Amino acid sequence: MHARPELFAGPNHGFAWIRMIGALLVIYGHSSPLVGSGELFPPEWPVQPDEGVLMGFFALSGFQITESWMRDPHALRFAVKRVLRLWPPMLTVSVGMALIVGPMITSLSVGEYFRSHETWGYIVNNAGLLTLRHDLPGVFENNPWPDAVNGSLWTLPMELLAYGGLFALLLLGTAKQRFRWLTVVALIALVVWDRHLEEIPGSESAGSLLSVPVESLVAFLVAFALGVLLNLYRIPLSPLAAGAGLVALFVMPNSITTSAVMPFAVSYAVIVTGHFWPSRLTVPGVWVNGSYGVYVWGFPVQQLLAMAGIANQWLMLLCAAPAAYVLGTLSWKYVEDPTMRLRHLLTPAPEGERGGDKVPEPEEVPTDTEIPRTGTAAPGVPEPAGTVAPTAESAGHRGADRPLPERPRGAWPPPPRPPGAGAPRPGGRVSPPDQGLPPDRRGQRRPPPGWSPPEESPLSRRLSGEIDEPPQGRHARRPLPPDPGRYGDPNRLDRR
Repeated sequence: MHARPELFAGPNHGFAWIRMIGALLVIYGHSSPLVGSGELFPPEWPVQPDEGVLMGFFALSGFQITESWMRDPHALRFAVKRVLRLWPPMLTVSVGMALIVGPMITSLSVGEYFRSHETWGYIVNNAGLLTLRHDLPGVFENNPWPDAVNGSLWTLPMELLAYGGLFALLLLGTAKQRFRWLTVVALIALVVWDRHLEEIPGSESAGSLLSVPVESLVAFLVAFALGVLLNLYRIPLSPLAAGAGLVALFVMPNSITTSAVMPFAVSYAVIVTGHFWPSRLTVPGVWVNGSYGVYVWGFPVQQLLAMAGIANQWLMLLCAAPAAYVLGTLSWKYVEDPTMRLRHLLTPAPEGERGGDKVPEPEEVPTDTEIPRTGTAAPGVPEPAGTVAPTAESAGHRGADRPLPERPRGAWPPPPRPPGAGAPRPGGRVSPPDQGLPPDRRGQRRPPPGWSPPEESPLSRRLSGEIDEPPQGRHARRPLPPDPGRYGDPNRLDRR
């Protein structure tokens, strides 16, 4: 629970910061291998930062995608959101490298390059995602890390499989209270499978599923499932507990036990950090929303720098990080954000808009970055006292689950009064009913624009003189003829 929520940014903004920092750390981790100087992190470290960053990505994804389903549990819209989030940036970088960058740097002639089946197979296989290809003909052949156009894409098929597994569980009803135990069972099964694969000697000894290494897939699915459970069960988020878990993880020796603790400690820590991100670090969203673009463009940029002759890992990082950040920001502004807005084509119209009164939509946030279900506060943050917004249900309108816009003081219509009640006067006296008309500047009652009094009956209009025609019908009383002798002389005594 936030003791002082004004000190912390919204969780969506905190998650965006974490993802951007993680994407830059991935570039840092790739710098040493891509210049051919070996591993950047000592292998005896119990926690490899690049692996921890990837687990943090999966934990955040599981947490936020579960939030998306809880807010809109519709299977088709859920699937479309995932497609619009995962594919456009990946296809953009794949097509750009194959059709623009590749012909300029390939060792083949342009004609041979475009006649090669590998060129078009690179685009088609990467579009399938589960059938990734990492090489283009004649591209990066002489680099220290040869025949790898974009090694960062290798986690995207695992992300897609995680989406599919969660989608199946959600269709079984795991988001409901009585079926949430299925997610716990799934997590236990993944942990047992992960521990079994960890004990098998050899790296990636479990083989692969198409282009997906099974051992890494299961390890990352554990972190993804932990993010799902943290959301479904609303587990309390404590910075003290998260810090203690990370400290315990770093002091542990490099062993199988440490690898078992790492997904739990890292997953909990990144989600807590997102909810407790300092508000003073709040920046415009476009500055930090391009983390996905930074991640998918970072590896090709580093390969181009290595091809240009950069052989120092720190110089590589210094040059690659700004270039990848610019490309990632452009990807967010011109690829990700426009395609994500297409989700509104499948979003049902608000209740107020169906009835003719358009309700403004909330401010858009990045996908997988949904607004917490608790309102404006983050999950676990109590709403300030006395800030309950009126709803359409309390006002007698449709769309009871949407708050009505605040009405300025003196706006029409005024609050309803009991029948027959008038305005109070000094001394306890009550004035006659004023029919609910708002006062004008002089204190008098005036009708609002478009107001008209109720229609009067013909009898009342005839009595008021508005209708001059005599009454009709057999029972209508006919006027007496004038008698000049009796009524014509005003000086008669009986007349006076």
